[in-house]
Amino acid sequence: MSDFIEDYMSVRPSYQMFAERIELLLKELLRSNNIKVHFTESRAKSIESFSEKLKRPSKKFKDPMKEMPDLAGVRLVLYYLDDVESVGKLLKKEFKIIEEVVDHQPDHFSPDQFGYLSMHYIVALNQKRFQLTEWAGFKNFRAEVQVRTVLQHSWAAVSHALQYKREGDVPHGSRRRLFRLASLFEIADEEFLKIRDERQVSFNRSNEGNDSAIIDAPSLKNFIETSGQMKAINKTASEVGFIVRNAELVDVGILVEECERLGINSIADLVESLKFDYKSWFNEIYEEVPFGDTWSVSEPFLLELLLIGRYPDKYPIERLTEIGWHHEFAQAILNVVQ
Repeated sequence: MSDFIEDYMSVRPSYQMFAERIELLLKELLRSNNIKVHFTESRAKSIESFSEKLKRPSKKFKDPMKEMPDLAGVRLVLYYLDDVESVGKLLKKEFKIIEEVVDHQPDHFSPDQFGYLSMHYIVALNQKRFQLTEWAGFKNFRAEVQVRTVLQHSWAAVSHALQYKREGDVPHGSRRRLFRLASLFEIADEEFLKIRDERQVSFNRSNEGNDSAIIDAPSLKNFIETSGQMKAINKTASEVGFIVRNAELVDVGILVEECERLGINSIADLVESLKFDYKSWFNEIYEEVPFGDTWSVSEPFLLELLLIGRYPDKYPIERLTEIGWHHEFAQAILNVVQ
């Protein structure tokens, strides 16, 4: 056994290098395929872990360097469930799949079981890649690639901290709680996927230019970026002296909340709300409110100013400071309104 350990100690740096290079390759493949990743990590199996595995009674190794498939490991933590499937297809395209471990998938648990969810693949370089000079030295290496969502990773981390690797490890009185928690994690993963898809549907509808679209971040961004009315507002503000930063949309979320608070429920409602003499309002603000050397504003901020001018009685100073305005500046704006 000591010979096995010494052998592994001598080659472990190569496995560490292999894991790091596989991680870098996967990050580039994810980027090229527009798959967002929360984080990645890689490692070579530690000497302690290698030694512990050799000592397991259930394991008898003749050549552990060939028989242990996870001497190099890479973990990909993604945002959405369907990205896990997409990465699986990507791995099959870009690597030689030695084994696809599906034991940690929902289909392999009975309805009254819990466990951490993840996809595990044992991969090696395919012929096309190991023929490249920079990969030739890793022709016979293998790596375990774990693919999971953020929530699946959270479950794995917490259950690991509790040292509950299997149902039998859990005290009987705690099992029901863990069943309920496991189901919540799975439901949350599915719901995040639905929310993402609904957001995309909303974005697609907003791009159709339909004024009946409800006010939300995608529809409001589309209004700011494409509407003729917003272009006219920008032009008027620029003529008054404002410097308009039309690329900054960080305040859209606040503006959505303000529209909801004011009862502006659709883009059509917003269009009607902005039909007033806003040039005079802009002039008054520009002349009477000190704002340093230049009045540099984002487009959402311009719309916020217009809503204040249109609905002055619905903007107490407490509301403006609540959404992040400096007290003195907010008071100066309200003084102009009054």
